[in-house]
Amino acid sequence: MRGVRVRRRAGVLLAVGVCAIIGGLWWLQPWADSVLAVRVTIRTDERGPVVVYNARKVFSAGAGRVPVLRAEIPLEEWATELVEVAVEGSVRPRAVGDGSVGEVACAAELVAPGGESPFEFVSWQGGADAGLHTRALGPLAWHVGEDGDRSFAIAKKGALWRVFRAPEGARLRVWLKPALSVDLTRSAESGVTDTGREEEEALEVRARPRGRRPDVFIYLIDALRADHLGCYGYDRGTSPAIDAFAGEATLYEDAHTAATWTRPSVATILTGMYASAHGAMHEADVLAEWPVLLPEMLDEVGYSTRCITTNGMVAGAFGFDQGYDEFVYVGHGTASWASEVVRKRLAAEDPDTPVFMFVLTLEPHEPYTPRAESARVFDRGFEGRYDGSSTSMARIDVLRPDLSEADVEHLIDLYDAEICDADQGFAEFVAAVKSAGRYEDSVIVLAADHGEAFAEHDTFGHGWDLNRETMRVPLVIKFPGGQQAGTRVTERVSLVDIVPTVLGEADLEVDLSYELPGRDLSEAAAMPGSGSSRRVYAEVSRWDSNDLDLVAVIDEDGYKRVIDVSVPPRENATERSIGLWDTRTDPMEESDLSKELPVRAHYGEQLIAEWLVEQKGRGKGPAAELQPKVQMDEDMRRQLEDLGYLKGRSSPAD
Repeated sequence: MRGVRVRRRAGVLLAVGVCAIIGGLWWLQPWADSVLAVRVTIRTDERGPVVVYNARKVFSAGAGRVPVLRAEIPLEEWATELVEVAVEGSVRPRAVGDGSVGEVACAAELVAPGGESPFEFVSWQGGADAGLHTRALGPLAWHVGEDGDRSFAIAKKGALWRVFRAPEGARLRVWLKPALSVDLTRSAESGVTDTGREEEEALEVRARPRGRRPDVFIYLIDALRADHLGCYGYDRGTSPAIDAFAGEATLYEDAHTAATWTRPSVATILTGMYASAHGAMHEADVLAEWPVLLPEMLDEVGYSTRCITTNGMVAGAFGFDQGYDEFVYVGHGTASWASEVVRKRLAAEDPDTPVFMFVLTLEPHEPYTPRAESARVFDRGFEGRYDGSSTSMARIDVLRPDLSEADVEHLIDLYDAEICDADQGFAEFVAAVKSAGRYEDSVIVLAADHGEAFAEHDTFGHGWDLNRETMRVPLVIKFPGGQQAGTRVTERVSLVDIVPTVLGEADLEVDLSYELPGRDLSEAAAMPGSGSSRRVYAEVSRWDSNDLDLVAVIDEDGYKRVIDVSVPPRENATERSIGLWDTRTDPMEESDLSKELPVRAHYGEQLIAEWLVEQKGRGKGPAAELQPKVQMDEDMRRQLEDLGYLKGRSSPAD
């Protein structure tokens, strides 16, 4: 027996030796000249990276065939958690030090009890021709072709990654293969496809059969913070008329602008599109003839259309007079003046003709020069260094302002007094609509284009950040016949929702070559307790040079991510205005969680990258050469400077 055991042991050793020799010879084969090495990891905000797949494959780069590795990665350990999956590796010659011969290409799908779904690595690759948001966001993914039903991608820098919430009972199925350098020069494509539209828009509006359509009024109060109105919880008595109106209408508690200064915000309200799609983003941009504006849609079905505006940022010279039968602009006109124009125009209208009116009033936009009686009511006696005049306000640094507590409180007193003046003007507007017999069955949208900052995140005014004080706005909608009167909606909404809401109330179907991103807010009013799980986005990019360029998302869980994509970064953005905040527990956005919650921060970046790709596909995309520019004369320049624009730098039109 002992001899048998010895022979068996010798046989095993011989077999191992033969295998080693064969393996060594195979390794030395000239056709086995490259090595694919790959690793897949999963991490959460609570746990660091866990290696869930690790492989190494030797192959011949010159044989015309590449290996494809396949793995099934169970996700039960991370069920319901927000996870980040990262794929990293290398494709190198067998001989050490010879450099790379390619990249690791990955295709993946998420397999859950409900079915299979593609697992896409999407990035925003904003090139120099993009005009805005030029810096890259996301995993820097490049597509390298199809293999059957699978689309493979590589990372041009770092790892491929994607953040998602792992479903229960799910697994990740991945395919990994080498993408050789010789092929990448011909086949790699950016994660962004230029799907910008070239054709002219053919507008077709279909009106569903009904009686007389409702009158539609959009009343926009410039630079009005939601949290300085009584109906939003403010206790200084700034807004009795607005508060009374809210009691007869639907108030949206969590409404947000899509841009924190006037021109891109108003363009969003009138087009129903984000600025990255409609293109009117920078201080010299003109709102182009495309996309279609709301007054153009309503004009097609017989509405009388009028605009009354007091802000030069949306004057006719900037393209905002499209689609109106009458466009009335008086720079620095008061809210009372605008309401008197409304009264006169309504008195002259045919009562059988539906009316669309867009009214933009200036108070409480800077300069803060309230009526004397309002100033007395709200003056708490603070000795501030700034009296609210244009000359005084021009001395305030909009970034990192040197303001004492007394300065801030005095400016807030002036601002609140101007809100009181704006409220009086709105009361006169409502009276004008009622006297014309058009109030009961009308749609009246009361909103602000943006808010106002008082150094909460080291910025003053607006258009310099995407924080709560400038991004959150009041939105109150009176629906015809008193529907949903007194309702308060908690769902998160955006000013991109105004166009689809108006079209829905007017019973209109509009054929467009692009999809509107908003939703009809009458649905949210019918279900006011549906929650705030919706994502909303915002952006600000003041100049063609992109040296102030911020993008934000509030995700479905209430986390707000603001990213600086300026070139160069952080010169015109403050540290406190960039970050990650949990708006549910930190509504004032004081505690930046971007380092504490890196996966959640990456998730926000991923959402923004995907959103920018979507905007480029939805419209023209942010292409500077397609956007007309205004040439500012001295009168226009002075008006805009009085409003605090062009502050601290020369005009982009120079």
